[in-house]
Amino acid sequence: MLVDSFMLAAVAHELNRNAKGWWVRSVKAVAPFTIALPLQGRGKGRIWLLASAHTRYAHIGWQREAPASLAEPHEETERFADVLERHLEQARFLEAEQVDFDRLLVLRFVTLTPLGERKRYALWCEIMGKHSNLVLVDEGVGIIVDALKRLPLSLNRYREVLPNKPYIRPPTGDRRNPLTITESELEHLAASRPVKTPSDWAKVLFGMSDPLLALLQERFGDLTKAETMAKALAWLLEIVAKGEFAPTIWCDQTGMPLWCYPLPAPFNIQLQASAAKPQPPVSTPFPTPTEHFGSNLTKWLQVLMTCEGVEQRRQSLLATIQRNLAGIERQLQELNQRWQEAKEAERYRHWGELLLTFAHQIPEGATEAEVTDFDAEPPQTMHIPLPEGKSAVEAAQHYFALYRKLKSAAETVPSVLERLRLRREEWIALAERVKKAGEAELTELAAQIRKTAQLTPSPTGKRDGDFLRFVVAGDYEVWVGRHAEANLRLLRSARPDDIWFHVKGATGSHALLRVKKRGEEVPQKAIEQAAQIAAYFSKRRTSSLVEVDYTRARYVRPVKGQKGLALYTHFKTIAVTPQLPEDSEPTPPISLAGGRRWKPP
Repeated sequence: MLVDSFMLAAVAHELNRNAKGWWVRSVKAVAPFTIALPLQGRGKGRIWLLASAHTRYAHIGWQREAPASLAEPHEETERFADVLERHLEQARFLEAEQVDFDRLLVLRFVTLTPLGERKRYALWCEIMGKHSNLVLVDEGVGIIVDALKRLPLSLNRYREVLPNKPYIRPPTGDRRNPLTITESELEHLAASRPVKTPSDWAKVLFGMSDPLLALLQERFGDLTKAETMAKALAWLLEIVAKGEFAPTIWCDQTGMPLWCYPLPAPFNIQLQASAAKPQPPVSTPFPTPTEHFGSNLTKWLQVLMTCEGVEQRRQSLLATIQRNLAGIERQLQELNQRWQEAKEAERYRHWGELLLTFAHQIPEGATEAEVTDFDAEPPQTMHIPLPEGKSAVEAAQHYFALYRKLKSAAETVPSVLERLRLRREEWIALAERVKKAGEAELTELAAQIRKTAQLTPSPTGKRDGDFLRFVVAGDYEVWVGRHAEANLRLLRSARPDDIWFHVKGATGSHALLRVKKRGEEVPQKAIEQAAQIAAYFSKRRTSSLVEVDYTRARYVRPVKGQKGLALYTHFKTIAVTPQLPEDSEPTPPISLAGGRRWKPP
């Protein structure tokens, strides 16, 4: 509870002392669930009365500077601001009344109708955490004109908060007004409900917040005794009735408000009251008297809202970094596994040689070949698995192809691993900077993270029916399918020498680089940029490096009955960063392998 009843009492006192009789000039929506009413007195300047029903920062306050308008549309706030302007523009502010020392403030206004009749309105400000609300009531008939948060019976069984319904105060339970209760009534309450700690009074009395109870206990001692509590409440009544507040603000060494209260209170309580977690001050701040409370309350809460917004932005950036780090870790794991497999390349070559040597001894349809390896010392019997449906010679060719593929990977995978490790370190360093960054630096880091992650908001290619078209290096066109049906049509419209691209091992759009003439060699730069486009339009868009297979369209055929799926051979693989060609300079390609698809036995 950031704003308690004692704070609202101080705000009500200031409004009654300084703004009673002033005119409402307009109404403005300034933030979600927050409206501002400019009050102006003849020759006395202007203040902006702020009423907020924010779930966390609900309050009533004021400031002298005109607040900014809503940064983004907020339907409920704008609707209620329009209602208030229709009924309260040019109305006179009569008074602010706190009800039963509860977090319930009534702002009363009077206006003249077009017929010259005086009409009274009450703006009920219910400052109650997530249940906070602003309700405009026609005081003449006690009927709700409108509410910032409309509540039908389906949302609130106790009362309806809707236009043309009677206004019912929020439920109070059995609590009493602490400013009107007598000592004998306190003793009776203490006898019926044992008070073991000062906070137990909050169950039977309105407004007994932790800061207020700490303030009273520091001044009067043990509040668990009814006679002590009676003396404390008598003193509180005198302060509120006479308006003898001493507004106090705590700031850190940079001048940032950490808390404010109508009277000096214990410092440890202000730490509990702060919802945001600003950087801890180097030295303990001391209370500083101030002239006004309502304006400092607004200033403090605005600082908290800003701090919370910065923290939310920080957490959002850290989440983006963690997603990218997780993607890099997955790629590192896959590549490390491939690297381990690459170390087995010589075994597959040896298997192929043995199968060719003893092919005449291996029966047709066998699933395993049992041969003697005479190169071993001493010679030993080996059991070599045969891929299903392959003869011994075909199996040998299979293992030779596997050997070539793994040898190629053994040459290229280490460089990819190194690039991924460097990218991982880059993300980790960014995470450390984000954790320590202030508001201005977070904006710069957000741009850097977007660039690093290649999170381009929207494709800039031209639409051509179901395809997107891009121009890459060498003025080659790249077509991208927008859905499964488009991928199929893209493949059917391809010419034999066009180059087809698809991300390895993940779903995504098909991409087709259109060649200019038959049999031409397409520049590597164009192939790389086309691969980047294919990676961008896949589920691995946010990964640092993505492997993309590419081959001539003549080697690609669609799978019958499964839209968007294709089988392909004679392909090569390139590792690229997902991006569109106009966003940044492409990174050098890393050719991983060529050949047919294979699965380890």
